[in-house]
Amino acid sequence: MRRVAVTGFGVVSAVGTGRERFWDALAAGRSGIGRITRFDCSTFAVQLAGEVRESPDLPAAVARLAAEDPKVGFGWAACREALACAGVSRLGPEALVHLGTSLEAFDLEKVAGAGAGEPDLAQVARRYLERGSRPFQIPLDAATQLVCESFGRPGRALTNCSACAASAQAIGHGFRAVRSGACELALCGGFDSMINPLGVGGFQLLGPLTFDNDRGASACRPFDASRSGTVLGEGAAALVLEPLEKARSEGRAVLAEVAGYGSTLDAYSLSAPDPEGDGAARAMLAALEDARIRPEAVGHLNAHGTGTRLNDEVEAAAIRRVFAGCWQRVPVSATKSVTGHLIGAAGAAEAGACLLALGRGVLPPNPWLEKIAPGCELNHVAKTPGRFEGGCVLSNSFGFGGQNAALVFRRADGG
Repeated sequence: MRRVAVTGFGVVSAVGTGRERFWDALAAGRSGIGRITRFDCSTFAVQLAGEVRESPDLPAAVARLAAEDPKVGFGWAACREALACAGVSRLGPEALVHLGTSLEAFDLEKVAGAGAGEPDLAQVARRYLERGSRPFQIPLDAATQLVCESFGRPGRALTNCSACAASAQAIGHGFRAVRSGACELALCGGFDSMINPLGVGGFQLLGPLTFDNDRGASACRPFDASRSGTVLGEGAAALVLEPLEKARSEGRAVLAEVAGYGSTLDAYSLSAPDPEGDGAARAMLAALEDARIRPEAVGHLNAHGTGTRLNDEVEAAAIRRVFAGCWQRVPVSATKSVTGHLIGAAGAAEAGACLLALGRGVLPPNPWLEKIAPGCELNHVAKTPGRFEGGCVLSNSFGFGGQNAALVFRRADGG
């Protein structure tokens, strides 16, 4: 099987658009979390989010859909940057596009208006199907479709919806497709935004979000004793994957090598993680086995690290189990502390953080970690960035419904 290189990375996030601004903020522990401005949140208990405040430059066709559903624009912009970074101008039949996300954005005003003024649902449906009418929701594959229309027609194009593991699973699928020879290039990652009344309200009812609005930028505090929940973020990230030997022969810059991927399903609960962390541990072990490395070879781990009570404890316990003989020596970052939780795009953004940590030799800090919570004991990178000289990193992504994914990246000069 072929080795797989990452030759491109693009990102849109609350801490900056573009990989350089994204990395500068992560390395400095500079938060993009603040009060929600996207809509009037004054009646919501949750009033904080990691909003993208720098709108990416978009062509008119993309901008029209992005006005209805911002994540479409985020996804398109991240893919454009990733392709440009890789020096790829067009996608051809040898390429795969695979992007992950979560839920459609609903036009609540249209739905509410239908309920108040329409005689029956049949008329609502007829109006919805009229030529030129605005839809109730933007299809999940809208960003993928626009990417294909803009940058060429790949042989295959996929969109998956698997909660907070979606984009990590998309990268894993792209990795396996390139490694096996099923495609010669994979553009993969994810895009998401839940910062709308339905998204924030729904998560507020589910209970994972912090109500501690007074903390502002420091509200998302993974693994800290004072943590009170996660904070929604938004954005997108995309990677370009190619055969390593081909990338080197064509003179492409190699950001890192994808070395392994593991994915499992707990099927324990719709929203709560398996309290034993079995699925999370099995995903990490599968990724290490796929990479043919032992836990001791991992020099850094980017945790899923949401800042919720249960998720942090379960993940920490799973990490200690997998890295039983060495967890005290493996530095752990939690970048949601500054970006917020990008839901379906989280795995790709955090994979990008791992790529940049490998390339820059710096470990991004968890800046708000002041007192490690009982049950969350790990070798945390807290307050300030750390120096990194290791050769392999592991990135965790765990989602609702027990979706788990882990990716291993290796330094590009690793042989």
